[in-house]
Amino acid sequence: MSASGRSRAREDGFVLPAVLAIMIVVSAAALIATDRHRARMNVAESQGRALRLQGLADGLARLVAAGFLMERMRGVPGLGLPPNGSVWACALPDNRRVAVAVQDHAGLIDLNAAPRALLETTFRVLGIADADAATLAAEVVDYRDPDDTPEPNGGAERRQYAARGLAYGPRNAPFSSVDEIERLPSMTREQADRLRGALTIHNPGGGIDPNVTPMRALIGSVAGDGLRAHIARSSGRSVEVRTMVSDGGGRAARSVMVSAGGPGTGPQVLSWQPEGPDVPGGLPHPACATIAAILAPP
Repeated sequence: MSASGRSRAREDGFVLPAVLAIMIVVSAAALIATDRHRARMNVAESQGRALRLQGLADGLARLVAAGFLMERMRGVPGLGLPPNGSVWACALPDNRRVAVAVQDHAGLIDLNAAPRALLETTFRVLGIADADAATLAAEVVDYRDPDDTPEPNGGAERRQYAARGLAYGPRNAPFSSVDEIERLPSMTREQADRLRGALTIHNPGGGIDPNVTPMRALIGSVAGDGLRAHIARSSGRSVEVRTMVSDGGGRAARSVMVSAGGPGTGPQVLSWQPEGPDVPGGLPHPACATIAAILAPP
């Protein structure tokens, strides 16, 4: 082989590995780009599905809330969902499932209107031990009243909060949310979860309507003797609508509190929160046919 031939062979020997290396780098870059594109597509698809589910949950909440307002303010029949907090579930096409619960708050125990004795009895009926029920009822009163004098036998003002190592004190004003019961010094998370469903801040009349409260089965029992004196028909002016939509791979929920208002006032949206019902045993309701027809894809 001539010198020039041997030189070309050596050049070819260097060029071929270089070309192969470049091809490997280009191929790897293409694979990485493809994976990133696929990941972006998956994220976009997941986000799109989440938005669709949230839109359905929000739409259902608005539908039920609007039906309630029309029924209360103009006498137009709504969906007929009972306002006692029961969870109803409906199957929709494409493996989707919706659940809805309507809770009339004008017949629940009001944290701002209920006297201490009623709060204490309520807590006992809901399974809180006697001593704890008395303490928690006293702390509720101290949390909402404007003075700094602890209720006898278990109250708590700022000094008692500080003794528990809490950096805050009682509100000394009406509760702004039922969730504030978790700020009471003696309230445990388990107790708060047990009580929350029977409490409200939207029943200034203070009466208990057995038809809407989760305690309805207990009011007629011996344990509920102390509650029967406070039975009163709900005004039906304030309800919470909670909805949930799932499709087997995702879930979206909404909670809206609405009020039909009183004389001289109009309808109000009191809260709009990302919460929905748990549906381990939700039952179908005749309104499911209407809901399915309205929520069906075009």
